[in-house]
Amino acid sequence: MKKLIIWDFDGVIADSEKLWVSVWLETLEKEKNITLSNEEKLNLLVGIADKNKKENLEKYFPELILDDDFMQKIDAGEIYKGTRYMQPIDGVEDVMSDNRFAHCIATGATKAQHSWKMTQFKWIEKYMSPDDYFTVDMVEHGKPAPDLFFLAAKTKSYQPENCIVIGDSLNDFKAANAAGMRSIAFVGAEGNNTPEYREKCQATGVSGICSTMKEVKQLLGKFV
Repeated sequence: MKKLIIWDFDGVIADSEKLWVSVWLETLEKEKNITLSNEEKLNLLVGIADKNKKENLEKYFPELILDDDFMQKIDAGEIYKGTRYMQPIDGVEDVMSDNRFAHCIATGATKAQHSWKMTQFKWIEKYMSPDDYFTVDMVEHGKPAPDLFFLAAKTKSYQPENCIVIGDSLNDFKAANAAGMRSIAFVGAEGNNTPEYREKCQATGVSGICSTMKEVKQLLGKFV
């Protein structure tokens, strides 16, 4: 039986994580006069669903309230930047075309968010169907909880030990660990490929750390 690759989307298939983080940073500064340090950005915004970003920030800043108007500005900013600047990670289609594996996507985006992103990534339909997309609003708890990965594996009729998560965030790797799945850290997106971040990825117990999709494909070959 083929192994199942569970792909994250932002920062792995699309070099988009930087876009969403920039929207949050700009909107927080403009609307709330809040400027985050790089460490705060990594802890509160990177690799996290918008719902959880909101919860993180309101907990971190006790007086902060991010109402519906603020979240609508976030949605509008993400659509504006995403439809203009979102590009696929170089070499990702070459990995998806590897028919030694089955493929699906488990993303921290909502179904609505993922739908408009996929209008620009229609080529993915060559390798998986819309039924292979799993979004955060399909489960009770998003990453780092394992719920989304469990849902993907169950729907695709795979046991966790036969699944490989390809992600870019610590939450991806924590969720994979909690689900009993192997994980690969992709650090090729802008801002991730630093010694400090690679060390944090390694500490989660990932099976490998790759800075290019060519390296990802080579590593996957060891799991066939």
